[in-house]
Amino acid sequence: MNNIITITTDFGDQFATSQLKAVIYSLGFTGHLIENHDVEPYSVLEGAYGIWQLAKYCPTGTIHVGIVDPGVGSDRAGIVIKTKKFWFIGPDNGLLWKAVSSDIDAIWQINEDYFGQVSNTFHGRDVFAKAAVLLSQGKSPNQFGSKPVKQIQELDFKQGQILHLDNYGNAKIFGNKTFGLPIVKTFSDVPPNQPLILRGSSDLLELAVNLSSAKDKYGLKLGQVIDSL
Repeated sequence: MNNIITITTDFGDQFATSQLKAVIYSLGFTGHLIENHDVEPYSVLEGAYGIWQLAKYCPTGTIHVGIVDPGVGSDRAGIVIKTKKFWFIGPDNGLLWKAVSSDIDAIWQINEDYFGQVSNTFHGRDVFAKAAVLLSQGKSPNQFGSKPVKQIQELDFKQGQILHLDNYGNAKIFGNKTFGLPIVKTFSDVPPNQPLILRGSSDLLELAVNLSSAKDKYGLKLGQVIDSL
């Protein structure tokens, strides 16, 4: 039995997340849940960044559930992906792509009908959470009506694109652009209120301002592609 399920969502409150957990535990899951519900609403981009980063630190066998799903209830598919180390479950909207793109073993499209009554607006609770528990119990996707497919929706990050803005206003940026700023080892290598670039804990370049906010200084927005400052 796999005993860790991670859940990454843009829910931001306990109303929906409490129902997710209630369903997971009611189906007999006795393992550990690791949760992040702070993705910017509707931001598949930031959700993809979060799942990609989180998976780096999880033990083999972890089941990752992603629920940033602006197209819920539409004809977009729900998918299960097996990689060499993990399982991933979520909508086929690019959310899982960065975490799995270099390591896909198999892909299944979820048969939602298997799960009975399914809300048009909460597949996270009625489909993805239940599928995660079934996987944790050793069941194959084939055993809950899923069918193999060959492709999923891709989501490619752009050079200079802001993937995440943290609580300090630091911008995690994809690629190697430095915008003419000094590359330093840590924040205090420059005086207070001065901008800098460093390689942060995510192993991405970060645009920051020592003891202040790059987000506020430059008017940065999630998903923005920075060409120059």
